[in-house]
Amino acid sequence: MKRFVILILLISIITSAQQEATIYQDNTHLRKGPGSYYPLLGILLKDALVTILQETSGWVKISTSGREGWISQNALSEKDRATSSMKTSDFKNVRPTFLSRASASGAVKGFAQTYLKKHDGSMTFLDQYDTAFFQPREYENFRQETYRNRNMKKIRKRYRRIKIENKEPEINSYLEKMGFAVAGQIATGGLETDIQKLRYINMVGNLIVESTPLYYYPFKFYILSDERPVAYATPNGMIFVSQGLLDVLQSEAELACVLGHEISHVVQQHGYSEVTKRKTQIVAEGAFDELEEEMPEGFSDEELDDLAFQMFEAATSRRQTEYEYEADMMGVIYAYQAGYAPHGLASVLKSIKSMTSRDFWHPESNWQYNAIEDRSEKVTAFISAELKKNSDWNVENSHRFNRVFH
Repeated sequence: MKRFVILILLISIITSAQQEATIYQDNTHLRKGPGSYYPLLGILLKDALVTILQETSGWVKISTSGREGWISQNALSEKDRATSSMKTSDFKNVRPTFLSRASASGAVKGFAQTYLKKHDGSMTFLDQYDTAFFQPREYENFRQETYRNRNMKKIRKRYRRIKIENKEPEINSYLEKMGFAVAGQIATGGLETDIQKLRYINMVGNLIVESTPLYYYPFKFYILSDERPVAYATPNGMIFVSQGLLDVLQSEAELACVLGHEISHVVQQHGYSEVTKRKTQIVAEGAFDELEEEMPEGFSDEELDDLAFQMFEAATSRRQTEYEYEADMMGVIYAYQAGYAPHGLASVLKSIKSMTSRDFWHPESNWQYNAIEDRSEKVTAFISAELKKNSDWNVENSHRFNRVFH
């Protein structure tokens, strides 16, 4: 009898732990493991119902319609995030909305293909949607090596509050489509194909992304063949750094700061903020909710194409100075939270400022010598005032960087 009672109690505990929840965020990626670098299983759409099985470090293991996988904790509604004793929903028989990986890939690549044909973009870039530059185990080994003899959790807690940070950025299905199309247009100039370099820059980039509110989204990092120092960020988290800019860098810390700067543009959603200021149909808040409600009747393919092209112009044109200051500050914070020496960005800016060959620079680059202005002084002052705690925990990792790029 006693064993029977214990068994009943155990069953009750397990059942109560498996609460039901509602997907709050559109375009929620269901992954094989707790990390944005694990294989994509499919897409859960807003208002889908799921059962929570397990939670760990910002990730939640769920089951839905016979499938199991991991999603970001951010994808759950505020109520579901705050409680672990949620009552069973009255709508438990409603089937969650789910898109298979193939369907999601087809939708994104289909729009991009039409767009790139019209704008003479790189059609070969379409294959990049499903490309993985490293395996989960490779990345976990790289991260372990990076934090050897250092406490990753303590490092990340050194600077917690970023007042200007967009706390809940979201890359929904429309941003993903248009961002991928924009990336294909940027790639037209040619991309580096050395897998060692691509694997390395993507693993460093992922270390930085893990410090951001978009830790759950699969950013990808590419090297442009351009010998001039340029870098671009698209609204869907695709970052392009030119070989010319990499030639300026001397360490992994400097690379981390540059990537942090470009990642910040995505977190702050500067790309379509600039499109907004050009008086398009997008508004600053709730823009894409409106877009989703009105599709397909409300917006024609031509209008979506026009939005994407304006995003391309925003991504490849010199950004507003206020956005550059913001990305500089947030970029060094993200690098610092990842354990890198934040003064790496100041070093890069100073190196660029000292290079005076005007013919070498792209006229629209945010990294051009005459676009630096007083950014170096501002970011140096910010680092000295705000990012000085346990500076002995920071690393440069020059040797590892030079092993790959020099």
